[in-house]
Amino acid sequence: MSIFASIRQKLSHYSIKGKIITILWITLIWTLIRLFRFFETYASNTDSIEFNEELASSILITFVAGLIIGASIVFLWERWLRRMAYFKAMFFIMLFYSLMFSILFSLEQVMIKLSNTNQTMDVEVLALKFKEGFNLVFLTNYIYWLVITFMTILFLFIRDKFGPITFVNFLKGRYLRPKREERIFMFMDLKSSTAIAERLGEERYFNFLNDTFSIATPGILVTQGEIYQYVGDEIVITWLTQNGVNKAHCIRCFYKMTALLKDKSNYFDEKYNVQPQFKAGLHFGHVITGEMGIVKREIVYSGDVLNTASRIQSLCNEMNTDLLISNNLMKQIDQKFLDTEFKSVGNITLKGKQQKIEIVTPLNND
Repeated sequence: MSIFASIRQKLSHYSIKGKIITILWITLIWTLIRLFRFFETYASNTDSIEFNEELASSILITFVAGLIIGASIVFLWERWLRRMAYFKAMFFIMLFYSLMFSILFSLEQVMIKLSNTNQTMDVEVLALKFKEGFNLVFLTNYIYWLVITFMTILFLFIRDKFGPITFVNFLKGRYLRPKREERIFMFMDLKSSTAIAERLGEERYFNFLNDTFSIATPGILVTQGEIYQYVGDEIVITWLTQNGVNKAHCIRCFYKMTALLKDKSNYFDEKYNVQPQFKAGLHFGHVITGEMGIVKREIVYSGDVLNTASRIQSLCNEMNTDLLISNNLMKQIDQKFLDTEFKSVGNITLKGKQQKIEIVTPLNND
C-alpha cells in the first residue's frame, strides 16, 4: 500500500473528511450571514469604491473566522464540552473565542482603514485601530457572533443526537406521515458483555461502551449507515436497501468498525485490559417508518424485519461466528466489493418463527 493510499485510509477511518465538510459548511453559512448583515448595515453607502473595499474585507475576515472557529468547534470545543467539567469547558471556549474575535475584528478594521485612506501599514495605524475597535461596535459584533457561535455548537449537538441522515430527514419532515420502506437492519451486540461488566464495574463499563461506540462510529458514517438506537451494549444500524447493498456497504460496515477497534487495541488494553468484539446479524425487508411521540419525538421503524435480524444475531454464539446474514439479503449484494467469501449454514428455524430462513456466514471466520 502506498503512503498516499495509507493516508486516504486513515482519513476515511477517522471521518476527517466529514469534519472538513462540516467546517466548510460552517464557513459558508457564516459568510452568508455576514453578507446579509453587511448589506443591512451599509446598503445606504453611496461611495461604491469604499463600499466594495469594505465588502471584500468583511468577506475575507469572515471566511478566515469561519475556518478557524469552525475547526475549533469540530476538533476541540465539542470534545471539551463532552469530556471536561461544563464550566471549565465554557471558560476555555469563551477565552478562545474572545481572543480570536478581538484579533479578527481589529484586523478587519485595520484593513478597512488602510483601503479607504491608502495608508501603508505601520505600528501607529495598527495601534489606532485596536484602540478604536473596542467600542460599542465591537461589543455589538462580539455578542452577535457569540450567539451565532453557540447556535452553531447547539446545531451540531442536535445533529449528533439524531445522526446526520436522520437529522436531515427531520428537517425535511420526511416522516411526518408514516411511509413504507425497504430497509436493511444490522443488530450488533458486544460479545461477553456480562463478564466484562462484572470485571470493570458500572462506571468503567459505561466508559468502555462509550469509547467503543465512539471509536467504531466512523465506520458507520463512511458506509452511509444510520444509527437507529443503542440498547445497552447493543447498537442497531439501518440503511435504505439501495444504500446498504451499494458497494456492499451494510457488510463492509461491520468490518470497518471491527478494524477501527483493532487499531485501538493498545488503548483498550492499557485503559480497560479487555478488547471489544461484536457479533452481528443482518436482514432486510419492508418496514413502516414514521415519527412517534409528543414530548420526545423519534423516528421509529416497525416491521418483522427487525425481529428477524435480532434473532439472526442471537445465533452467532451457537454458530461460533461473529457475523450472520440472511441469504435473501446476500443475493442482493455484489460480492466483488467484499474481501471474503460466504458459505451457507443451512435453513434455520428462528425462535418464534414458523418458516425457515437460509443464513450465510464468512467462509474464513477468524
